[in-house]
Amino acid sequence: VSTEITKLDQAIVAFKNKYGVEPPSSLNIPTSATGWTPEDRQKISRVWDQFDFTTLGGLGSYPASGLHLNGAECLVLFLGGINNGSATNPVLIGFSNNPRTPWDKTAANRVNPFFDGFDPARLSDIDGDGVVEFRDSLPGQTIPYLFFSSQGKSYRKTNNATSYDDFDVHGGPSNAKDMTSIYLMPDGKTPQRAGGYQIISPGSDALYGIGGIYKDSTSTELTGTRSMEADNITNFSNGPMKP
Repeated sequence: VSTEITKLDQAIVAFKNKYGVEPPSSLNIPTSATGWTPEDRQKISRVWDQFDFTTLGGLGSYPASGLHLNGAECLVLFLGGINNGSATNPVLIGFSNNPRTPWDKTAANRVNPFFDGFDPARLSDIDGDGVVEFRDSLPGQTIPYLFFSSQGKSYRKTNNATSYDDFDVHGGPSNAKDMTSIYLMPDGKTPQRAGGYQIISPGSDALYGIGGIYKDSTSTELTGTRSMEADNITNFSNGPMKP
């Protein structure tokens, strides 16, 4: 898992070298070209500045219902590309090299996936929205890697802001599934790698972090039934997780 996270890191670097920005970790796709929020339109335009919103980047039709991509789904989309299969049989084919229609499935001139390790057996539509997430390689894993991105810039708005303002995360603290595991600095609100991103494995117990926000300064991290979490793989803590 540690090796795989390193390769995902390398894929994000390759993505940034190609497009000049790290992938977002939240994206709301509306039901029509006129439904985009300025924030989500900007996220796409920072990657593809000529993106044709009228055709959904060459994909064609918009979804009948609005679609939210969380960080786990964005990790797969932006590093693997468009799914030319289905949620149950995914085939990631990268992007069209046309900056107006990068999501065109039929274009011959293509940008290959930035990460070639998306094992189809570990890609699954865990939350049932038709978009796949990626589970780590631990045996029997049931939930995906989390991904939090600042897109290379700080989102902090005020001196009293929390980690939810630093990373591009849909729903902020109300999104419990995504927000319980951002790794923080000792001040309790600034994320580690605040100007970059975090990729987090759920570990062998399929639980992110400690079931709350992890802090190096806390001495009671792995009490009781959470002892399995000691082997949770992350690359964001400056020291070992507490015994």
